[in-house]
Amino acid sequence: MKCSIDEFKKYYKLVKEKKLTNKVAAKACHYTPERFSILRKKFENEGDKIFVHGQKGKPSHNNKFEKTKEFVIQGYLQEFDEKTNPISFQYWTDELNEEYGIKISYSTVYNFLTEAGISSPEKHKTKREPVQRIQFRRKNFGELIQWDATPYQWFLWCGDTRYYTLHGALDDSTSRFLALYMTEFECSYGYLECRRQVLENFGIELEDYSDKSPVFSNNSKDALALDKDEQLAGITRKQPLWQKIDDELGIELHLANSPQAKGKIERGWKTVQDRLPALFKKHKIHNIEEANIFLKTVFIDYYEKHFGKTVVGRISVFRKIPKELKLYNVLCVKERRTVNKAGCISFKNMRIKIIGIERYGIVGELCINEKGLWFLYKGKSYDVEIKNEIHNLADNTAQTLENIIYKYMYEEQHFKAA
Repeated sequence: MKCSIDEFKKYYKLVKEKKLTNKVAAKACHYTPERFSILRKKFENEGDKIFVHGQKGKPSHNNKFEKTKEFVIQGYLQEFDEKTNPISFQYWTDELNEEYGIKISYSTVYNFLTEAGISSPEKHKTKREPVQRIQFRRKNFGELIQWDATPYQWFLWCGDTRYYTLHGALDDSTSRFLALYMTEFECSYGYLECRRQVLENFGIELEDYSDKSPVFSNNSKDALALDKDEQLAGITRKQPLWQKIDDELGIELHLANSPQAKGKIERGWKTVQDRLPALFKKHKIHNIEEANIFLKTVFIDYYEKHFGKTVVGRISVFRKIPKELKLYNVLCVKERRTVNKAGCISFKNMRIKIIGIERYGIVGELCINEKGLWFLYKGKSYDVEIKNEIHNLADNTAQTLENIIYKYMYEEQHFKAA
């Protein structure tokens, strides 16, 4: 009330007796004429009840508020571990909303936790100087894909302190990860699996953007290090496998000169490193095999829901895969080898028999991916068979390749063409 109860009753009586106008009485009580008129009618119907607060006698909301505050703080402390699971305040806000049905804002969660003496893990991260962005966001979906990989301790929560590398493909227009794949180290196999996911789920993009790692670009020395077969074939400059694949698919490749140049995927990795370990702990993901299933079936959609950008007028410019293109012969690591008189080739201390080829001296490609090994000659795939016992592969064998070889070596001695 803007005046005392007794004053209101006094002026109400004067107006009723027509000794005072409604306008003058309202001004004396510090009300507008309209509001004073409403209160007069309510007083006539309800009497002194209008002076009693509506919440009087009802349970206080403070108890519910305090219980929510306690749950937010205690729940965070149970989930948080500075070394193995340093979850951010924003992640905890999303969990409260989605998993527990507690609809509160980030600022409320922040206030609850900081008042309890808890500091955000984000405060301990080094702030970098802002960099000038070299490009605007592309307008259309599939116009440009950024490729990169990041090593991280993804399984610290279960005691695994090793670094594993997560490979990814991010659409420039939406900041959405289209593919993710984890291996022990950064390698062609991780990128090829991401490429497979993009092709099978979306199609062929227009342009690629990556750093100058050996997967995407040969340095000058390696580019000129041609073997005898390549020189005879008239090749003057060696291309890395990725550039060959892009040429075959009709994709234009751009190489970044610095990490800042491909800032969208670099910032995306920061978010992934913040969220993914906590989600691994929540879903009890212990190893790479489980992680890759989770990434493909759960996390990519989760990331798009929380961090994807909506662009007005955006259309998809992904192209369909030509029917005549055999993806299994494109998405694989290829090693040029010459068949000897015994119908075999050598690779990483292995002697491999080519099934179905009787001639020697022909030059083909040993193809390797997650499906196994096969030999490609003039567009046709041939089964292969390892003839010697594998004890020690060559020292420069990639870890992922070693895993593939040993996996199939022990499961099945005879490799079937894809």
